Amino acid sequence: MKGNCKGHGKGMKGHGMHGMEEAEESKREYAYVREVETGFDETVEKVKEELKKEGFGVLSEIRVDRLFKEKLDLDMEPYVILGACNPNYSSELIGIDLNSGAFLPCNLMVYVKEGKTYVSLLPPTVAMGVTGNGELLEVAGKVEEILKGVVDRV
Repeated sequence: MKGNCKGHGKGMKGHGMHGMEEAEESKREYAYVREVETGFDETVEKVKEELKKEGFGVLSEIRVDRLFKEKLDLDMEPYVILGACNPNYSSELIGIDLNSGAFLPCNLMVYVKEGKTYVSLLPPTVAMGVTGNGELLEVAGKVEEILKGVVDRV
């Protein structure tokens, strides 16, 4: 398997100048991505299996490629968004801040690009970073570690 991982928490380096911070933010990696050797369908099943092992269920499964074909008559390579949730962590987050439900479930993507299959994760700390809430980010960090492990094992 190829270990092309991206998005390892590269933070902004503030220079006290608003424009430079915006420029840095626009370049920031926001996804943890890994190319895998297996095909699309097998990879989707592996992701679901690994999530289950970690106590996560898949609450939603959106086949973006099929949706775009149906609604827009647009052809694209296979692409699915899996909405994963662990009730223990979700209840902890919502217990800290009711509005944190806006970040749930955690999204993992499996897609094909130029014939190669990828697994991608929106890291929970990146998503919840906008809150500035240390308690939320602590829980998000635990969830992120687990989900990156899932991506790495697929």
